[in-house]
Amino acid sequence: METPTADDLLQFRDYSATNNNGAPAQINVNSPTHATNAGNNNFNNAQQQRQRGDPLSNLIYDMSNSAQSMVAAAGAPDAPLDGTGAATAGGARLSFLTIEYYQQFFNVDTYMVLERIVNSMIPKRAAANYLRMNIGENPDLYGPFWITTTLIFSIAISGNIANYFQMANDSYQWHYNFHLVSYAATCIFLYANILPAVLWALFKYSLKPVDQADAMETDNASYTPSLLSLMCVYGYSLAIYIPVSILWMINISLLQWLLVITAAMLSGTVLIAVLTPALRNSQYSLFLIVGILAAHVVLAAGFLLYFFHSPAATLSDMKMYPPLPPLRDAAQLPHANQTG
Repeated sequence: METPTADDLLQFRDYSATNNNGAPAQINVNSPTHATNAGNNNFNNAQQQRQRGDPLSNLIYDMSNSAQSMVAAAGAPDAPLDGTGAATAGGARLSFLTIEYYQQFFNVDTYMVLERIVNSMIPKRAAANYLRMNIGENPDLYGPFWITTTLIFSIAISGNIANYFQMANDSYQWHYNFHLVSYAATCIFLYANILPAVLWALFKYSLKPVDQADAMETDNASYTPSLLSLMCVYGYSLAIYIPVSILWMINISLLQWLLVITAAMLSGTVLIAVLTPALRNSQYSLFLIVGILAAHVVLAAGFLLYFFHSPAATLSDMKMYPPLPPLRDAAQLPHANQTG
């Protein structure tokens, strides 16, 4: 028997039919997991050929399994969002009463949180499409929740310490004001939740009309950020006030107001830069820019004036120690055993 050469292996040859009916041979490409009852015979034949070491059957079998594995993996994403913003898992909507529904709001790691904190403090560090491609694709409430909570206690504790430095003296009995915690929580949570909701409504109902000439950019021209994205952006914008609240304990008025202006301008500038894609599509963009900056400055000034500037205490408010009686001469003291 001659050994076949390379040319012989590359040549096409005719083979006769192997079945009794004379029908041409067929190759079954059905996957074993999707085989029907009508094709069971063909599947068994292909399986026997594969077991005998048929290379073509082995290749088809492996490719079929790989394709079905990819389809199965693509059919069960990790809780995507549908058109209404509700979470879905494997095509089924998740109830807001389940823990899985809220996992999408905390889908971040330490690096992402730190990156978003830094981007909220340094202007022009974030990309131009940061709101749409970064925040919009994966808005989180993990960072905003811990930032606002930390800021509440930071302002309350620093405000009490600043009050102690201003009011404590030899004749004043200082006491801790626990109400500052509730006042700070009310102010910060209202700002971080109500203002994004108002801004979202203004973005939604002040879109510029789209012309036919801008048909190619219709998607960008009609873009408005979601409420969750705005809450995420505003939550991270408050991070700069945590170190500033500690520096506000220094009882130097000029330094305190410089910190107010610096923190408000840095964080406000980042807000305007991040919200530029939505501001560009609004009919009241100038009004919104002024309103965003003004609200940020008012917030910083309110922190300083209410929590770190204590008004002069009146005599009725101060708990004074009773004065000591004046000393008199021994000659003026009445004699205890003097008789009338």
